[in-house]
Parts: sequence; structure tokens; C-alpha cells
Amino acid sequence: MGRLDPPQMEELTEQQKEIYAAITRSRPRVSGPFGVWLRIPRIADAANKLVNSIRDTGKIDKRRYEFIVMIVAAHWTASYAWAAHEQTAKEVGIAPDVIEAIRTGKKPNFTKPDEALIYDAVTSLLRNRKLPDDVYEALLKTFGLEMTIEIVSVAGIYSMIATVINGFEVPTPNGERPFQ
Repeated sequence: MGRLDPPQMEELTEQQKEIYAAITRSRPRVSGPFGVWLRIPRIADAANKLVNSIRDTGKIDKRRYEFIVMIVAAHWTASYAWAAHEQTAKEVGIAPDVIEAIRTGKKPNFTKPDEALIYDAVTSLLRNRKLPDDVYEALLKTFGLEMTIEIVSVAGIYSMIATVINGFEVPTPNGERPFQ
């Protein structure tokens, strides 16, 4: 049971209903952190636009995006984020053994060099709060500046999402317990 009940349509203001409609244009439902943020429409709207700007129109592809989400969700043990993204991560080509290693806190055996580099960058940011110069230079050389910004931004955005999920004890969609 979460700390907040899901928002009920009949209780929403007109502004909240407009943002609810905007959120459901790119998501099947308003849940997870958006169920929390909808209580403050300006935050829900800004977060929705930020996530969509990278996920839907950014340079980073879906596989890399979901890969970062998996790393961040595991780091924060953000069960809702993990449950909401695990199947998508598999569907976009992240190997099941890589996903399982991340879930259990182990460094995966990578077959894709881009995943190894992104893993090193994101885990360094999360664990050490820094991006080492050599990893930063490798990101730039491999992905260019714009995608490097997106990679780091996705890690930051999902860290924010994870703190909201954990702070409000947002339950997983189907009672999943990936970190128990």
C-alpha cells in the first residue's frame, strides 16, 4: 500500500485533468511518480515534458534509454520503476542475463560495448557522484556531446523518479517485489 491513493478523475481540477490527458498521450495510465506529481500540476507537466523530450524525441535509442532506467531503478531499489520497465527492457534487446545481474547488484558480462560504457558511466555517477574523465571522454568519443548529455540526464531524471517512488512508497502495478 502506498502513502497516497491513486488520483480519482472526479477529484481532479480542470488543470489536473488537462495534464492527466497530456500524460496519458504517451503512457497507458497516470501512475508511479506521475500519480504523485499530478497533485502539483506544474511539476507533473514539467516532468512529463522533460521525460518525453528525451524518450520520444531525443537522440538516445530505446534500448539505451531502458538500460539506463534499469541501472538507476536497481541502484535506488525503486520497485515501481523496475516493474514498469523490465519487460520493455527485454523487448528492446537488453539480454535477460544483463537485466538479472543489474537487478541483483552484480556487474553484467556485456556483449555490447555501448552497454559496458553506459553502465560504467551511470554506476559511477550513482555510486561516486562523479563521472571520471576517462569515462566522460569515452562517452563523447562514442556518442557525441548531445547523446552524452541525454545519457547523464536520463540517469538524473530516473534518480528523481526513484526518490519520488520510494518516498511515497508507490506500489508496483501488480504487486511485484523485484528487490525482496
